[in-house]
Formats: sequence, C-alpha cells, structure tokens
Amino acid sequence: GELFAKACVIIDKLDKIGGDAVVEELANIKVSEESARSILKALEAPTIDALSELITGSEQPESIKELKRLFELAKSYGIDEYLIFDASVVRGLAYYTGIVWEAFDRRGELRAIMGGGRYDRLLELYGGENCKISCVGFGFGDCVIMELLQDLNKVPNFNGTGVDYVVCAFSADLYGSACQIAAGLRDCGWKVDLMPTPKKKVANSFKHADQTGAQRMVFVAPDEIAKGVVRIKDLRTKNSAGEAVQVDVPLDQLSTVDAMIAAAAKQ
Repeated sequence: GELFAKACVIIDKLDKIGGDAVVEELANIKVSEESARSILKALEAPTIDALSELITGSEQPESIKELKRLFELAKSYGIDEYLIFDASVVRGLAYYTGIVWEAFDRRGELRAIMGGGRYDRLLELYGGENCKISCVGFGFGDCVIMELLQDLNKVPNFNGTGVDYVVCAFSADLYGSACQIAAGLRDCGWKVDLMPTPKKKVANSFKHADQTGAQRMVFVAPDEIAKGVVRIKDLRTKNSAGEAVQVDVPLDQLSTVDAMIAAAAKQ
C-alpha cells in the first residue's frame, strides 16, 4: 500500500545516494534496519536463482517463475544476449505489479533509452471497475533514441515496409517454436509479423495475415513441428488448380522456401 509506494521511491535512489542513506530514509518511514538490510541484499542478487535463495518459503514465488519464463522466451526469440538480470531495477513507481525493465545502449554512453513494466490495476484506477485490464507499458525519450540511431547511422528508411510473413503458433506452448521460426525468417532478410497469441479460430489467424498484406502465412502446429517442418502458405500465389500454394519446409531450411513455393506453383 502506501508504505510500499514510499519504499519504492527511496530504493530507486540507491545508485544516487548509496545503501546507508537508503537504510536511513527507510527508517524514516518505519522500516526496520534489519528489513532494510535484507532489501539491499536482495537488490544485490547477481542471478534469479540467487534471489530465489533469499526468499523464504516452501514454494517458489510466482514472481521468480515469471522472471525465469521471461528469460526462456528471450532465448527462444534469440535476444537473450541483450538481457541482463538486475534485481536493483525498481523504477520508483508503485503501480507496477510485475516485471520492470530499463534499456540502455551497449556502449553505456547515454542515459536510459526507455523503461517500463507490467501493471494490472492502473487503468482501473483512472477508469473504474469496467477497466480491469492488465497491461504492459513503457516510455522512452525520443531525443535519446534518435541520438543513438543517428550516432550508429541506423535511422530507418520507411519506404516499402510491407510484411512478408505472418507467423502464428497453434497454441501457447508452441510460442517458443514460433519465435525461433520468426527469427530464422528474419535472418533470411524477410519482414516478419509474429502474432503474440493465436486467434480463437484458425481461420481468423489467416484472415489477420491477409489483412496485413502479408505474402505468406506460417502456421506453427504440433504435427508439423513433431516432424521437424513448418507449414507455410503463400497467400498470393496459386497453383494450376487455382488454389493457394502451401509447402512443409524443414525447420533448418527456411532459406529454401522461395524455391519450394515456385516448384509447388507449377504443379
């Protein structure tokens, strides 16, 4: 409640004022020195497992499970090398109810580019009971990101940014596989839209792909994944029978999809 909010503001100043000063300020809001020292020790945990060991109880907290799942999905995306666990990231705002994060340039020359996290009750606070919606949000400094992009000559050219592929997992447990496939297609130079959740009806997933103007739809289903392939449907290319061409592409041969589609179209 109110104490947690005040504590967040104080703990967020750790880098600026140091641990002893944080303990003193926490004491001013009736947090014992023992509790304050325990908080500081937790903030220094170098890994998720180390943090978990500091938490008493017979079962692993849900928050620890969520952190581990985040890093697992990051590995499936192929972006785990960009993530560093830092228990001291607090953000100083008590409305967060889940994982929080901050992003910096790897050179370490600029201030935080962006930061955010999950909040379950913020919209309800402003919109009433009809707005009980869980969200993830972030804010970033446009000046900082533009400075970084200009320094690295990475300001994008937005001409011709149509989507080549839409990738959709049949179910949540196949989302990791969908992430890997999307990354593989991007490595081939294609523009890929990865759907975060499948539609209730399979047809609606294909409809989404068509509405985005995508050339092809990749549907990650259990039967094909078990065989080491993924089914790709070309939404714009027809075979001799006038049907949309689809092929089962080996997961380790995604770069061959153009040739496979062309051969199937002649049949």
